[in-house]
Amino acid sequence: MKTFFISLAIGLIAAVIDTVPMIIRKMDNFFIISAFCTWIILGLFIPQINFVTIPFINGIIVAVLFVLPMSFLIYKLDHKGLPAVIITTIVLGCAVGFFSKMFVK
Repeated sequence: MKTFFISLAIGLIAAVIDTVPMIIRKMDNFFIISAFCTWIILGLFIPQINFVTIPFINGIIVAVLFVLPMSFLIYKLDHKGLPAVIITTIVLGCAVGFFSKMFVK
């Protein structure tokens, strides 16, 4: 149960980091809620899924695979925003993978 709450906290921190700029830019609330929920769930999933043994690369892989289906919708709604989503996914996926290895496993 301790690892669940640590994973949840890591996901929560990533969610806040991702959504604060969205709130500042006054983006649609559904985009903000979607991003927030995505990082909470990724905070729980990344420590449990092991594609590779290097934690930060594993975090990137899991995050990109998780966000990939949403990227098509993002591209359709705002193709200029997709690069920012991809960069944020890679950076936060790396961080969640790294901190998950440090604190969860």
